[in-house]
Amino acid sequence: MNIRTVAVAIGAIIGLSTPAAAQTYTIGANPQGSMFYAAAAAIAKVEVEKTGLQFRVAPYSGSSTYVPLVDKGELAFGMSNGAEYAFAYSGTELFKGHPNKNLRSVMFTFALTNGFAVRNDSPIKTAADLKGKKVPGVYSSGRIFAYLQDAWLAAAGLSPKDVTIVPAPNFVVGVKAFMDGRTDAAYVPFNSGIGKEAMAKIPGGWRYLSTGGAPDADEKAAAALPTARTVKIKSGKNATGVADNPTTLIAIDVAMFTNANVPEDVVYKVVKTIYAGKPELIKALGAFARFDPKHMVRKSSVPYHPGAIKAYKELGIWPEK
Repeated sequence: MNIRTVAVAIGAIIGLSTPAAAQTYTIGANPQGSMFYAAAAAIAKVEVEKTGLQFRVAPYSGSSTYVPLVDKGELAFGMSNGAEYAFAYSGTELFKGHPNKNLRSVMFTFALTNGFAVRNDSPIKTAADLKGKKVPGVYSSGRIFAYLQDAWLAAAGLSPKDVTIVPAPNFVVGVKAFMDGRTDAAYVPFNSGIGKEAMAKIPGGWRYLSTGGAPDADEKAAAALPTARTVKIKSGKNATGVADNPTTLIAIDVAMFTNANVPEDVVYKVVKTIYAGKPELIKALGAFARFDPKHMVRKSSVPYHPGAIKAYKELGIWPEK
């Protein structure tokens, strides 16, 4: 027993003396096949190649599982949209009553864009025409899309009470209800597989509605969903459903967050590497073509990690106010 105890102690000492670079930093994300997992995998790949630090991605069923693990320090990083970990930090909405105060912001990457779609032959021409119309909603298995819809409606000067909600467990089922003619519109992620399927199966196809150009649209969108904003999308062969040129949709960024106790130098290296690594990121995941390193810092209710702040100040993109 004494020999075993000594062996364990020696093993612990060896472990503690191992260079920091040998430690593995795990990034929590949604399941494989999700955009968050793909973004995390691309970042991990570039970090390993450029810093010598070891990173891996751990897939989970949803953010409600892995965000608290980052807060507890059981995971070093996490990937989600900017709103989910803001909700977690404050203990509101999806994380009501369970604040995760150890979370810290690291970076914002590329935007996920969404909007309401209607059939091309639909008499619905503007956002205002959605009043009283049937649209999917609730999304018990993907609650963030309910918030995204609300942000789009808010930007358009509407509210969920202005439409008739047809419950659907997730947005994919909602789009299928739209395809079957059971709803007048559906909330469709930009260039998504289900959106392209709907375009092929609906006679005459579908088109996005624009939120319009109200001067307070971004403020209203962000009030409904933290970090959400409007974006103008140009029509083209790689812009499924964009008929009006441009069309104003809702965007929310894929974001990286961490635990407050992750070493400052690690977070610093992560930020500096991603800022300079866009070409390598694009090779790993094409969506990073939409990534603008100068916009890695965005307004967030979650404090930034000191390592990130140090990096952004050196890069000259940290907002002084």
